[in-house]
Amino acid sequence: NFSRGGNVMKSFLLVLLLVGCVSAKYTPNPHLVPSDRNYSKALTFLIEQWIANEGMPRSYKDVLPDGTNYWATKVYGTVGSFDANGTRVATDSQIAIQERTLVHEGLNLYDAATWQIALSLWGLWDYAFSYERNVLYPSTTGAAYGANTLMLDVPAPLPGLRAGLTNIRADGDDMMYGDNKVLGSDLKKIPYPGNTTHFKQNKEGHPVNPPVKEGPGSFWFRMIGPHYFMLDPFVGWQARTWVDPWPVNDNTTRWNGMGYVHWNDWKPITGENVWASMTGPLQSLALKTGGNFTNTTCGRPAHPLVCDWKTYDTTPTQVQLGITILPALEALQSKRGALFHCPKGAKIWPYDPHEGENVSNENCFSAYAALKMLQEVLNNYTMSSSDEYLVYGRQTVNKLIYGLDKWFDTALLSQPKELPDGSRMVYQGGHIFGTTFKPAYLNTKGGIAVDCQTWGMTVMGAPRMDKNYGPNTAFKVWQATKKYAGHFIQGKIAGVGYTTYIKNATIQPNHAIWSAEWTFGAINMCQVLAGQYKTMGNMANYHSLMQDAISMYEFTTQLQPNGLQMMDGSYVYANARFFIPWGWYSNPIGALCSTAWSIMQEQNFNPFELGGGNKPKLSEYKAMYM
Repeated sequence: NFSRGGNVMKSFLLVLLLVGCVSAKYTPNPHLVPSDRNYSKALTFLIEQWIANEGMPRSYKDVLPDGTNYWATKVYGTVGSFDANGTRVATDSQIAIQERTLVHEGLNLYDAATWQIALSLWGLWDYAFSYERNVLYPSTTGAAYGANTLMLDVPAPLPGLRAGLTNIRADGDDMMYGDNKVLGSDLKKIPYPGNTTHFKQNKEGHPVNPPVKEGPGSFWFRMIGPHYFMLDPFVGWQARTWVDPWPVNDNTTRWNGMGYVHWNDWKPITGENVWASMTGPLQSLALKTGGNFTNTTCGRPAHPLVCDWKTYDTTPTQVQLGITILPALEALQSKRGALFHCPKGAKIWPYDPHEGENVSNENCFSAYAALKMLQEVLNNYTMSSSDEYLVYGRQTVNKLIYGLDKWFDTALLSQPKELPDGSRMVYQGGHIFGTTFKPAYLNTKGGIAVDCQTWGMTVMGAPRMDKNYGPNTAFKVWQATKKYAGHFIQGKIAGVGYTTYIKNATIQPNHAIWSAEWTFGAINMCQVLAGQYKTMGNMANYHSLMQDAISMYEFTTQLQPNGLQMMDGSYVYANARFFIPWGWYSNPIGALCSTAWSIMQEQNFNPFELGGGNKPKLSEYKAMYM
């Protein structure tokens, strides 16, 4: 089209017409950063994480602000790497190599969603949508020939030959979704967003021509990266531990007889998917449009369409994105209403022989908040549409929310006997077999998950929790969270971290670990609950929660070593290297999600409510009461 000026001019005039038609309806979101403010260090960090990673941000920066490589520090060298049982493993083990390479250039989709929201709060929604259009819509990080495999005539994965991940969707026959074990390839087909084409992948990992415009409504993998072959800082491109099969005794995997280090994280997880497809995109669109979702264009930037919401094609691509994973969510809804953590075949780590029946309440809370946003948008704009995919979207969202409501109102809290003091907290999850729920008890490894408490209370709210589980339940859950996972400085709450356990069936509180991401989530929860308790007339809870929020915010936002902010404006994931029971490490390095949460908190933005909500401001409380 660029060779035919007439078509380009028509597109340009259409954009002008669309902007002219809707600009009068635009009211800026109150959480937006004023446009005359200079970029903060935190924002610059988020942008640089995108620039450095070839089309997508990366979750961490493993070079410290003073230029030191994190892997060369005593913090890493002393702690080392561990397997799921806590046994230290060799530096050149697959576990150690995989962590280093994923940290160096991997992107967790939840992290990317928080990044989108933070950029959009600064008015940089175009950056957020660029990531969507080039990665999520086509579901690839580079469908070039040679991706996901090493051709026998290619001597080494040199930088110029480093293709991306051909297909980042879990849409193959090796993934079985839900109780009915629906194959990824058999899920209902949905058009890819933005009239985008997608390359299928053959068994050798190569893209298949011609590309297709619709495909199974499956999940993405929870982590993605710009390259299939990866360079480890210690062992380089190759390691004997990566020779497959090991030892080399047959020809089943001839391509990796040389032990090339390659992408090896293919885990489609519910939580990451709802953040990536709904929460991040819809919040970014809400910030762009001021909450008026007609105040945008549909289609692609070069070929815009009027958003009349009558058809799937003339619905904003951010809404289409959410619809594309509804078939996977529908298949993963258990008979109890909870959503399963992942399809069978994800090979989650630590190993779970019943991974297809695994349930994570954090995933369920994330999904509920995301689905409520999508439901609000579809109900507001598409009720008059008879389009197949929009009707399917409305019906499926309603069905999923109905099931989750059942789950939340009956099976969230632990029994008093599980904790020494009789406290009740939200279960991290467990397994559902048919209609039988077998929880992961709080006095077992990984039994207490702080985000299940903080995100859970934020999403559920005090009125609902207190009605279903007894007076002051939401407040009591927070008190127990502080007791078992709070981080304190001079007796004051500074934040939250992780709780360990000991083998005599009692809980050992761990107050040493301090996570920036989880602390910002706790601050957000305290504000949301405080506002609700104030409305309910409980001023004691209101004051207690607001004072906790202020204490955590003031400690966390200090520069290291007193707080968790680094000199470059980023926030560390946590203050120490620590193996988290759910399969990853916290590291004291700049983290995309922690830094994005810092911007959301600075703008008083609640990511679990479309448009950011109206939680009480810390500054106003301090001015009035402190």
